[in-house]
Amino acid sequence: MKYFFTTTLILVLANSFVNAQCNGRYQNEIFSAVTIHSNIVFGSNTSNTGAPVTLKLDIYEPTGDTASIRPVLMMAHGGSFIGGSKTDADVVAICQSFAKRGYVTCSYEYRLGIQGLPDQTKATDAVYRAVQDGKAAVRFFRQDAATTNTYKIDPTQIFLGGSSAGAFIALHLAYLNTPAELPVTIDTIALGGMEGNSGNPGYASNVKAIVNLCGAIGDKTWIVPGDIPVCSMHGTQDQTVPYNHAVLSMFGFIPIMPVDGSSVIHPYALSQGVDSWYYQWEGADHVPYIGSQLYMDTTLSYVRDFLYQHLNCFVPSTVSEIKSPDYKMYPNPSADFVFVDLSTSGAYQNTIQLFDIYGKVVRAYTDFSGAKLKIEQDELSSGTYFLRISNVENTSTGKIIFQ
Repeated sequence: MKYFFTTTLILVLANSFVNAQCNGRYQNEIFSAVTIHSNIVFGSNTSNTGAPVTLKLDIYEPTGDTASIRPVLMMAHGGSFIGGSKTDADVVAICQSFAKRGYVTCSYEYRLGIQGLPDQTKATDAVYRAVQDGKAAVRFFRQDAATTNTYKIDPTQIFLGGSSAGAFIALHLAYLNTPAELPVTIDTIALGGMEGNSGNPGYASNVKAIVNLCGAIGDKTWIVPGDIPVCSMHGTQDQTVPYNHAVLSMFGFIPIMPVDGSSVIHPYALSQGVDSWYYQWEGADHVPYIGSQLYMDTTLSYVRDFLYQHLNCFVPSTVSEIKSPDYKMYPNPSADFVFVDLSTSGAYQNTIQLFDIYGKVVRAYTDFSGAKLKIEQDELSSGTYFLRISNVENTSTGKIIFQ
């Protein structure tokens, strides 16, 4: 297993690499107890058979918290869109842990059911219904913030995550977001429009970033420049949801449709300038954090670091605070190109991203295993850029100046 850690570098990149001003919250479990509000109705709709469905969620908040406004992490359970519940052990553990860190968290229900023998059309409809319910749950929190403010949440900081099928919901809510992208099989008259009719109309259903735990998306090209960040974790031996581009099967033997798993989502998102983190469990099967505290601890740590770098309580540090990385970059400053010497970093495949000062990815190199990388200035404007290099052992960041 690999682990992610933040180096001693003080990061300057706004919205990506920053100096924390969060008053000790959100990284460690600083609260000892969690208060749970169970079975709160957030909406309703009809099932795939036309039966009425009442939708509920459980809210977790740190006991004794005096903060007047807090970010939200929403989680959706797995179960292949035919089973599972908001009290599944994995989503409960994640909600508990992040509530102890100072978030308001929730585990929410969505409509389940695929009638008859599953196929691509029925499975696509099931995802579509679940995304509609997820949007209603997001709107529930925005409605509360605008009216009673019962849960003291920050409507600008809503993060959406999910495990397995729940991760499908997060990915499709984030990236299947225009009518032109909808699969032709979806009947928006019978199923409702993209926002759905599951409750809390009149409020926005967008989120700030998503967490994809062992999920996949119908088409990676739905990810376009300007889309929200994504954090993905997936095992290379996942027998339920492909981690690469492959055919998704129900019950292991009913082929449904080709999907793009996390190992495809990550480099494609980077190529579109979308901030993406990817943690790959070598040799692990589906949702390895269920029943394994070691895998769960890794999951919590990686998601924690991703969310922490996207919180509003960060402010940029000064350029003078950035220290030298572990690898060599020369000549630097430069008017033409910079060599990055990775000969001392080990025989790893590196993901390398070059960011401008606004946090936009301007260059990306995936699975780079060479000892030396040449970064040409080409069309890049003169100024300061930040290089992030990630592999199975660590992540490091340095500064490049093009004159």
